[in-house]
Amino acid sequence: MQDRLQAHINNIRDDIACIERLTRSHDDGRDRDRQELYGRWLSGLDDRKVFMFLLAACEAAHNHTRIRLRLKEARLLRQEIIKAARELSRQIRILESLDVGMPKELVSTRALLRIAVPSHPDDVDAWETLRPQILGDEPDSIVKVCDELDSSVEVRSAWDSAPDLADLLEAAAMAAEDYIPALPLHSRQKGEKTDAIRVFAGILTRIFKFDLTDRIKHAMAVAATIAINRPDIVVTYDNVRKALNDRQPRPGKVAPEK
Repeated sequence: MQDRLQAHINNIRDDIACIERLTRSHDDGRDRDRQELYGRWLSGLDDRKVFMFLLAACEAAHNHTRIRLRLKEARLLRQEIIKAARELSRQIRILESLDVGMPKELVSTRALLRIAVPSHPDDVDAWETLRPQILGDEPDSIVKVCDELDSSVEVRSAWDSAPDLADLLEAAAMAAEDYIPALPLHSRQKGEKTDAIRVFAGILTRIFKFDLTDRIKHAMAVAATIAINRPDIVVTYDNVRKALNDRQPRPGKVAPEK
């Protein structure tokens, strides 16, 4: 726990130092770049969008290596989830076939939801309030006119045909198979500059919903150079353009040039 907390503190310190490099004058010969960043490339953006842009620059500069490790771990966990979900589904079916009785919560999704409690305390009250309505556990009311069933009876009838727990586990395994944990990192070029650009673009588009316009690409080049803060790494507009053009396409993530 202490190691994780210290790592978190170090990350915060790195981000603060990075933001200061991007926003304050330093004896690093890049004041002209900073002036161009705000006076030309980021002009027209409101303060909130500028702040998000700077956060993305710092995150990309410091954490793209850590993101690679997280992606590797996510891919391994994906395989474990697929295996565990399918195995548990298979075991439930076997137990069911033995015809010796089994907890209804291992079969009925409705029964399982009836005893399940949200893990987040803030969600408990809302779930307890809505659960009877969702599961059709409200007291039966008098049959309406025209012989229409009351809503709780209809809900209970729907739950009778709902997928059971084994079906849900199989669905979870299928969802995990379709899940490909990936950020726009290119496996063939693992240079720090290229990776940082692609992580930068990924954060801007996936999290902050930026369009990667020509102006934003120019701003990315300036900001990435300052954020990385290495004399041997200078990011140019051509670097940004090439890194993003070579990236495997992700439909809808990168807007056309404006």
